[in-house]
Amino acid sequence: MIRNSIAQKMRNVNRLRQVLNVLAKYGFGYIVDRLKIDQHLVGRKIVKIISAKKLDAFAIPAPVRIRRIMEELGPAYIKLGQVLSTRPDLIPLEFCHELEKLQNEVPAFAYEKVKEQIEKELKTPIDKLFSSFSVDPVAAASLSQVHLAESKKGEKLAVKVQRPDIEVTIRADLDILYVLAQLAEKHIEESRLYNPTAIINKFKKTILREIDFSVEAKNIDRFRRNFKDDNTVYILKTIKPLSTKKILTMERLEGVKANNLTEIERIGLDKRQVAVNGADAILKQVFIHGFFHADPHPGNIFVQKDGHIAFLDFGMVGCIDVETREQLSDILVAIIHRDVKGIIEVFMSMGALEQDTDVKSLSVDLTGFVESYFEIPLKELRMDHFLPDLINIISQNRIKMPADFFLLSKALITIEGVGKKIYPDFNAVAQTKPFAERLVRERYSKKNIIKGLKGFLKGLYILTNLLPRDLTLILEKMKKGTLRAEFEHKGLENLIHVLDKVSNRISFSMIIAAIIIGSSIIMQTDKGAMLFGFSLLGIVGFIVAGIMGLWLVISILRSGKL
Repeated sequence: MIRNSIAQKMRNVNRLRQVLNVLAKYGFGYIVDRLKIDQHLVGRKIVKIISAKKLDAFAIPAPVRIRRIMEELGPAYIKLGQVLSTRPDLIPLEFCHELEKLQNEVPAFAYEKVKEQIEKELKTPIDKLFSSFSVDPVAAASLSQVHLAESKKGEKLAVKVQRPDIEVTIRADLDILYVLAQLAEKHIEESRLYNPTAIINKFKKTILREIDFSVEAKNIDRFRRNFKDDNTVYILKTIKPLSTKKILTMERLEGVKANNLTEIERIGLDKRQVAVNGADAILKQVFIHGFFHADPHPGNIFVQKDGHIAFLDFGMVGCIDVETREQLSDILVAIIHRDVKGIIEVFMSMGALEQDTDVKSLSVDLTGFVESYFEIPLKELRMDHFLPDLINIISQNRIKMPADFFLLSKALITIEGVGKKIYPDFNAVAQTKPFAERLVRERYSKKNIIKGLKGFLKGLYILTNLLPRDLTLILEKMKKGTLRAEFEHKGLENLIHVLDKVSNRISFSMIIAAIIIGSSIIMQTDKGAMLFGFSLLGIVGFIVAGIMGLWLVISILRSGKL
């Protein structure tokens, strides 16, 4: 029951009041009303709604209001907005574009708290851990801040320190978000299409992984292994003895930000080669390693003096298995070759099309998409043009692509933007094509065909061994009459509830009708107690039937289904 769920999970009613008031403040009070939250909390009128009209909220576009809500509510909501900004399959594109602007910068917390957090986690006084440690951070975000330090061995370090009690705050907000998602599914019918509870559950896993710095440390180690033989990419080292779930100590990264063209020119680097190396670093992650940096904006990409590309902030990563990588490469190759049939076949092989998907309409949309780029030479084709158009088609046709596809799209568009800033003639599509085609070629290589054939023969061998035994068991059960078939219905729970409600109302109506008919018959007699010349029992019957009928009408009207 939602009432019990709220009673168990709600840690801070004041926080809930704040969340609902912020929603109302920005013109979403009608959603608060539809959630009917007062019905599920102990004590009514717990939410005092602020008038949105006084704040003139409706003069601001809805996507902007949503972004401001998330910025005002803090870390968990900012992160949720950033996750949703990569999911145009869940929210409209205009909301995605606006949520990409979410600002994660916040005032730094005091050095005393930093010192306390480090000493608590590492169980050693800070002056015994580092020979020097900067009082002021070089960067501060909603979850953590970074300080420069030097080890006792003279190593230059960067120490990422989690905000005190941020996990408690985030878990409380996650509880509130989950309850609001439950209420939305219960009371706002159109929200069920998006399955808000599933979104919050997935988001919970994402953000709890992000505030566990040991996960980020493992991500860094994995990137280091993937690029250990690459002479164009440098992945920084983590200092494990000085790292925990809330502290991440890394070597200090030397270099210039990828968008600092003046400094890149000053140190004498070839801008075209820097752009190519940066793009190749991401493309290798996607098409070769299947493990990629999901937020490669200019602030997270550095160029070192020797031309190496280096990355920062490995908290947000994407993971793609071999089969999905091959399918994505098929889509890219089909787009480049303007093969609409090939694109649809890949969607089908991925299981991305619903049973009710209008394939003909999808084909028309894709044909228009492909033809709009037909006259454009490959060297002029841009990721930031055709990928958003493709994503728009995917969203409109309700195609179920893996979530990492959208992260990947964002990463490719971002790296193209960075590449063009460094070298204006840089073309990300031309750079991507060889990687995608390489995957296609490798799939049909002699080695992979033999590997696939071995897997098929192994499966066939297992099947031929198990099939006689399974058939024998089935025949034996049929002879004994013990073979049973079980059926499970899915998605009919609401139907059963509705049928039960309808039958109750019909029964209630029949009882009212019976009382009216009985009372009418009694009114025709002149026996028993009389009032104003009519049978008292008949009058009581009519009054009872009237009250019951009024109750039924009010119930129907309140349900909104007249």
